Amino acid sequence: MKKFLKKLLIMTILSIIICIFILFTIMQDNKEDKIQYLNHLNYDVSLNQDGSINVIETWDVYVKNTGTLFKNFSLSSSLYGNITDVKVKDLENNSELTEIYQEVYHVGEDLFYGLDIGGNVFEIAWGTGMSNLSGNRKYQVSYKIEDVITSYYDCQEFYWKFIEEEKNAIPVKSLTGKITLPQGVQNIDNLKVWGHGQINGNIEKITNDTVKFEIADLRPGAMLEVRVVSTEEIFNVSENKERKYHNIDNIIKEETQWSNETNRQSLIFKIVSIAIYVTVLLIYIIKIVKYRKINKKENDGILKKELKYYREIPREGTSTPNEAIYLYHFEKEKLETSKIQSQMVASTILHLCLKKIITLETEGEKIYISLIGDGTSLKKEEYEVYKLLEQASKGKERLEITELNDYAKKHYSNYSAYIYSMVNETRNELYNMQYIDKKEENTYRQSKSASIFFNVILCMYTFLVAFTVMLHIPSLQIPVDISFAIGWKESVATFVIGILPLVIVILYALHLKVKIQNKIAVITQKGYDEKIQWEALKRFLDDYSLLNEKEIPQLAIWEKYLVYATAFGIANKVIDQMKAKYPTVFLEDTWDAEMKNKYPIIYFSTNPLYYSTHTIGTSTISILNQGVSKAYSTSVAQIAAHSASSGYGGGGGFSSGGGRRRWPEVGMGGR
Repeated sequence: MKKFLKKLLIMTILSIIICIFILFTIMQDNKEDKIQYLNHLNYDVSLNQDGSINVIETWDVYVKNTGTLFKNFSLSSSLYGNITDVKVKDLENNSELTEIYQEVYHVGEDLFYGLDIGGNVFEIAWGTGMSNLSGNRKYQVSYKIEDVITSYYDCQEFYWKFIEEEKNAIPVKSLTGKITLPQGVQNIDNLKVWGHGQINGNIEKITNDTVKFEIADLRPGAMLEVRVVSTEEIFNVSENKERKYHNIDNIIKEETQWSNETNRQSLIFKIVSIAIYVTVLLIYIIKIVKYRKINKKENDGILKKELKYYREIPREGTSTPNEAIYLYHFEKEKLETSKIQSQMVASTILHLCLKKIITLETEGEKIYISLIGDGTSLKKEEYEVYKLLEQASKGKERLEITELNDYAKKHYSNYSAYIYSMVNETRNELYNMQYIDKKEENTYRQSKSASIFFNVILCMYTFLVAFTVMLHIPSLQIPVDISFAIGWKESVATFVIGILPLVIVILYALHLKVKIQNKIAVITQKGYDEKIQWEALKRFLDDYSLLNEKEIPQLAIWEKYLVYATAFGIANKVIDQMKAKYPTVFLEDTWDAEMKNKYPIIYFSTNPLYYSTHTIGTSTISILNQGVSKAYSTSVAQIAAHSASSGYGGGGGFSSGGGRRRWPEVGMGGR
């Protein structure tokens, strides 16, 4: 527990440092920016008997390096009439701004205009005097719009888009509004209201003549639209706003469809989110039960044995050098064979020679390989080496060992593929023989990496907590909302709190997973028993000269010993030991055609013509090892040299409905 708390403290400190750096960067990035941020925006809308509306907007706005604020309307004579009676008031000093009658890009302090600026746009703009300053300002913008209410045979409608999507550049922390009818309806059920935009908005009837709406954290680019419909006749609208048909049923049908679609999407999102959350939670609870059960075991269940020396070849006749190497070096996870691949290939070549599938000859400094048999009866991993030799020697009677390097240079991908397949087939054979449990191997590998995931998840969650706390520092509210997204910190806080149970369960599961490493038996009892035999055989070959062996192994046994000594990387030592027991094999007179055919590995390894011109400590097997090792290194180097990086590009409350009619497009911004 102390270790965990210490780790948690360190991560918390690091998280706070990173948070401070990020927030400092945000502050610096915003230092020279023009910023407009509405702390609060209120609409007070009065619907008039003649179908016009009077609107009073109250702006509580933070501005930085912004000398002019504006809002604009897309003019459309068929949807509403003239915009008149524009006034702007500075609420800080309770003074009316002076109206000017021409458009200017930067409006002077205490001035405003409300004009048709061309391009079918009506704009209200006013000066703040804050071009090089920052601070909170309060303004009241009022205006009248004619011919807004539409009348049908069976209803009258106020349908107004207060803010147009994509044309609003200012985030709004809090938005409220009130709509007042010129007179109340007789029956409140005859007054129907809807709101469109962000689904966190709310709209309701307060009295028979009053509607209120509100929304928090209105994003830049979001829409705000309100629809108020009365089935009682209240307004005396102008002729051009009268529609000679019934429409209430269509309105209700349209709003119902939008509402149902919004509810459906919201429900789907909730169901999917809960399903994912519960599924992940259950998965890790099941893992906890499993890991606790494993942790109760005393050990991995493998019966450990002691075996110092072993003179026989395990599974003689069916085993291969690659299987011996893999088991000898194997611990509890997939073996990295890049360092011993030359021993695997060289020992397999000797084994193919022992099986009379190939021949090995020496001429001076050169070693030649000739294919004389069919390799289809070989085990899969040996057949991969056979195919490699076959491809490398194509068109030649025999392959000189250095030509393997030439093949690796020209056909590096093929060479690498053969080596990979050789190792993979060896591993699969051990899986098939149930010497290694593949499932347990994966569990062990995951257990080893569990501590990394534990630290990553703990670090990420600690950072999120620290970041969430720091985001709620009042002085950081505006920079954070501007740099990220308004309402973002509340969403992050909800997310951080919501996933806490899941994080606790995952961390506990990963903690248990780390602890089970020593309780996982990746190698089976059968595999372990053979592994210690290979280890004991290697010790026997290594220490042979130190043992008081009364019985000298026959040459046929030495023939096999040399194959596996090559696999274990001690071939030269075994050759020297054999020289002490059989010195005659290093003499040319010993070897006739029958002897060469009977003991091809010994003849190749002790070739008198070779040893008469070379110093002790070198051998033909060394040359073979060097040849295959160089070829492998060449293929790796060529793959690295020809690798290229590549990239790709692709393109590929309120309801969320509304906005289908071309209502007035109202935008807000600053400059």
